[in-house]
Amino acid sequence: MILALLLLGGVEVPDSTPALDAVKTCNRVEIRKMISSEPHRRTEFAAAAYAEQRTIAQERAAILAAPVSTPAGQASTANALAQLDGRQKQLDDSRAIERSWRDLFDEMRADFLANCNGRKDNQ
Repeated sequence: MILALLLLGGVEVPDSTPALDAVKTCNRVEIRKMISSEPHRRTEFAAAAYAEQRTIAQERAAILAAPVSTPAGQASTANALAQLDGRQKQLDDSRAIERSWRDLFDEMRADFLANCNGRKDNQ
């Protein structure tokens, strides 16, 4: 759900192929675009992840605060909590993907600086 929320919220999920190609070809123009847009993309991701985490916590608190006395109510509560757990796992997966992207992005930037900076054939 978080991936859908992030996509619906306008947060771009990075594709590594164009970035890797830009580093491989020492494409200075593309690298500059990526480097200049990355802080904003990270902020958007963090804001979306925060909003989703906050919503999950609020919904969990509301579910746990409601009195449950019947077997049907217990089953309904268990179902609602299971759905929240699923959302939490999706959020955790999204955060793991984001961390992996950040590691890759930082490595690509270092690769570009080490191997492309100062070359005369850069675009």
